[in-house]
Amino acid sequence: MRTPRAAALLFCLLTPAMAQLTPDQKALDFQTIASLYAKQYAPYEWKRDQLGFDLMDLRPWLERVRASKDDIEYLEIVAEYTAKLNDVHSYSVVNSNFVADLHLFTDIYDGKVLIESISRTFLPAARYDFAVGDELVQIDGRPAMEVVREIAKWNAFGNERSTLRWAADQLVFRTQSSVPRAHLLGEQAQLLIRRADGSERTYAIPWDKDGTPITKLGPGPNFRFARAAREQEEAPSDEPAWRKPWMQLQRHRDLRGKHLRGYAERDPVFRFPPNFQQRLGRNRSDFFNSGTWQEGGKRLGYIRIGTFEPVNFSILNVPIRQFAAEIAFLQANTDVLVVDITRNPGGYGCYAEWLLQYLMPGTFQTFGEEVRPSLARLQDWRFAAADAEEFAEPWETAIIKNILKDLETAYSENRGRTGTLHMCNLGPTVEPIRDNAGRLLAYTKPILLLTDEFTVSAGDIFAAIAQDNRRAKVFGFRTAGAGGSTERFQAGFYSEGFASVTPSLVVRPEIRGAAGFPATRYLENTGVRPDIEYDYQTRDNLINAGRDFVSAFTKAALELVP
Repeated sequence: MRTPRAAALLFCLLTPAMAQLTPDQKALDFQTIASLYAKQYAPYEWKRDQLGFDLMDLRPWLERVRASKDDIEYLEIVAEYTAKLNDVHSYSVVNSNFVADLHLFTDIYDGKVLIESISRTFLPAARYDFAVGDELVQIDGRPAMEVVREIAKWNAFGNERSTLRWAADQLVFRTQSSVPRAHLLGEQAQLLIRRADGSERTYAIPWDKDGTPITKLGPGPNFRFARAAREQEEAPSDEPAWRKPWMQLQRHRDLRGKHLRGYAERDPVFRFPPNFQQRLGRNRSDFFNSGTWQEGGKRLGYIRIGTFEPVNFSILNVPIRQFAAEIAFLQANTDVLVVDITRNPGGYGCYAEWLLQYLMPGTFQTFGEEVRPSLARLQDWRFAAADAEEFAEPWETAIIKNILKDLETAYSENRGRTGTLHMCNLGPTVEPIRDNAGRLLAYTKPILLLTDEFTVSAGDIFAAIAQDNRRAKVFGFRTAGAGGSTERFQAGFYSEGFASVTPSLVVRPEIRGAAGFPATRYLENTGVRPDIEYDYQTRDNLINAGRDFVSAFTKAALELVP
């Protein structure tokens, strides 16, 4: 039976606050989010030592949280906190479906915010006579790049260039899930645009708003901390038993860049020369885009992998078989192969490795992961080991048991991470793939690998393996530096949002130097540096569908032919 004193305490705990969360509620909410990262985040020491950000130092953050004027400012602080990790896999998400769209695509070319494409259904040329390639100089009276840098505070990738390009997209396509104050935009945006002839004009464009915005997180139960403490001293036996709710892990694909042109798309953003003979990419059943063309008396092949996220894991062998068949054709009909993983958002690292086998004619060294041990992760792998005994192949069971053993050891020793684990095979070495008759199935001729700053995660892994094994020359721009896996949690009891966390740190086959970082095997933040640097993000490439880019990588590919 509840005593009157306990009933009074419960009433105090459940009394709704007025509209906004209280400072104490925001502080408690923030600390639960920080605790999630403290427990689950694998690259903690790397970020502390190399980026100078210690996620455990909460004092300055809690001061800002308590002083925040409203719930939206609080959400911005949370976003800024997770963005300080400079980790594409780790970020906070406001639980909102609100979107405001100007029906433009903008990106950064030659260091300026340029219009990349225009929806003429919403913005007819008769009224909005700007064009692709024109510069967005100001938005609502503020310099466009100033607003880009402001948006970049709330979501950060592994390198600044990726971060700024993503933020440039959010100039004209605001999602409250990533930009907490998106719902406070006016009815229209004032865009100052500089056209190709140098003339400038201001256009008023209505925001097309959709979804239900989050305007406040309260009212919520209001803990009376001082009174609750007194009640506990007087009647400790009546204190209810609180327990931490279970946080469900789920697989999560990062969709923050989905509005960027060509991101995760099967088809490239550039146009091939007229003599290009397309093979894959015409039909909906094609997982890849491929073809051949001739230049300088040589036969060049091309294949694009737009994503490493399988459409369906139950039919994973279908795209692998299609890739294998296409590689067999290209082996027989080309002198050099261009493999395109630009604007690839990543996905499943083992899928990337399995495709890569068809490009590696010899034994090669693959990637590994250092994993943050936790009780929940241990239980997941224990269940996986039990299931494997009954359903999996012996080699798969052996992999799972090896991983479980290392996790249990690291957890018992209270270590921040395991040693290097290999998730796709029993060790760091992978043998070349052969058919049942022992015939090699991999491409044996030179390879040029195209990358950019939106070659992400499994894309980083793919490029690192190819480069470290001296199998391909990397052409383009530094990859995103997303060197870990990702898990999504509910985060913040009051804010009811989500947080994506990086529970592992990817290790590449070889130690590499990286500007601004020590020589390391980690891909996080460092990414893969190209052997031949070329920047696609120029106005000429935008206007001419990548004509200069295609010419440059064709020349580089031909130079690889003996």
